[in-house]
Amino acid sequence: MLLLNDVVSVIASHIGTSVAATSLLLSLFIGYPVGLLHRAFIHGKDENIHHLFFTATGLAVYYFNFGLSFFHPIINIVVIYVLLRVAGGSKISVAFAFLFNSGYLFYSYLQISKEGYAITWSTPQCVLTLRLIALVMDYYDGKKSQDKLSKDQKENFISDPPSLLAMLGQSFFIGGMLAGPQFGMRKYLALTRGEFSALMSKDASKEMQNSPPASLGPTFTRLSLGVFYIVLFQAGNILFSDDFFFTPKYQELGFLTKCTYILIWGQLHFRKYVGIWLICEGICILMGLSYNGKDENGNILWDGVTNVKLYQLETACTFRRSIEAFNHNTNNWMFRYIYKRLQFLGNRLISQAVTLIYLAVWHGLASGYYMNFFLEFIMVNTENQIMVLEYKIPILHQINNSSTLQPLLWAIKKLLVTFSISYALVSFCMLTYNQYLQIYSSVGYVGHFIYLGFPIVYWVIMRVIRTSRKSESKSQ
Repeated sequence: MLLLNDVVSVIASHIGTSVAATSLLLSLFIGYPVGLLHRAFIHGKDENIHHLFFTATGLAVYYFNFGLSFFHPIINIVVIYVLLRVAGGSKISVAFAFLFNSGYLFYSYLQISKEGYAITWSTPQCVLTLRLIALVMDYYDGKKSQDKLSKDQKENFISDPPSLLAMLGQSFFIGGMLAGPQFGMRKYLALTRGEFSALMSKDASKEMQNSPPASLGPTFTRLSLGVFYIVLFQAGNILFSDDFFFTPKYQELGFLTKCTYILIWGQLHFRKYVGIWLICEGICILMGLSYNGKDENGNILWDGVTNVKLYQLETACTFRRSIEAFNHNTNNWMFRYIYKRLQFLGNRLISQAVTLIYLAVWHGLASGYYMNFFLEFIMVNTENQIMVLEYKIPILHQINNSSTLQPLLWAIKKLLVTFSISYALVSFCMLTYNQYLQIYSSVGYVGHFIYLGFPIVYWVIMRVIRTSRKSESKSQ
């Protein structure tokens, strides 16, 4: 193990990143030979063999990254297993699972805050937290009458509590253990029971047995794209480093140049996360977890656990479309298990705020997470207000729907949205307030002033519109 650590240290020094980040990246790449072993020797076998394989390989990778800290997820899994057997399907079980898992995650963040923010066992713990909460809630939904379930709940509910071995297999599944994506127990069991293969045509199943599996092509497409984005980040980080923000040279730059630096720097960091998600997704595709039926032409769809909608992400020119496109599974989890469950509040804005607060807490204790999601909240709210004004003011509606102006409008919107996302990412990546506030102050807190000030502008314009319409109605 000591020799292996030395090798990782050498690799880390050559690629210019931390040992922990290098170990994590190597672990993701290890998922591909593990996936090939699964396809060659485990695919089609008894489901318990799948569970044992996923548990053993996942634990080995966990130990490689975090040593004996694997007892933390095992404690969580055993507690939830007992909970499902004793009180599964009750509201009490849902409340306990939410508080216990979130509390344990909070404890992990308290531990790492003493050492500074780094990649530790809290990284897979945050993935596990959502997975176990979802498991308890899906079983709770399974105890309800079918006609009372929403479409999402019908797709994810489970009628019986899973075995401890199944819970271990799902939790340590190498394609989703370290950085997601999120997937429910129902989907995982469908994979281990061979249900996805049974859904394919006989020809497709035969092809998968006698030749390379149909998932290989999509697998290596996602892997190649993931590596491209990681390399793009590493190469770009040489020119647009974090440290440059805190040099006198940066402070001497003009306002627009500083904003351009923030824009490019933020997008490079953003691509780092995209690259990791793509690599994880490739592992899930290889093992068959991503199977999602077929399209109208009979082609197999491998987007069952897609965490990033790449084309939409790169072409989106609105916050809403951009948010929908990245970290899709986590955002979908928050929408399904937090936002929609808060319908009883009767206020979408409150539900959205509570969801974003939990999302920030789930990421960690650093103030940068809360600043990031606060900015995201006011940015989306501003976009919603602009959409309202577009329909209230005819000339804005005409301009926005002009086919001639579409290329120019797209470019302007894309530039503004891209800069705004990068601006918010400053706090997400820097984490500590003394760092991100220094960067924000260097550009005069431009993003804060625009998005906090726009509601006032919106209120004034709406008052003018209402006053104008009242005057018109009186004159008639």
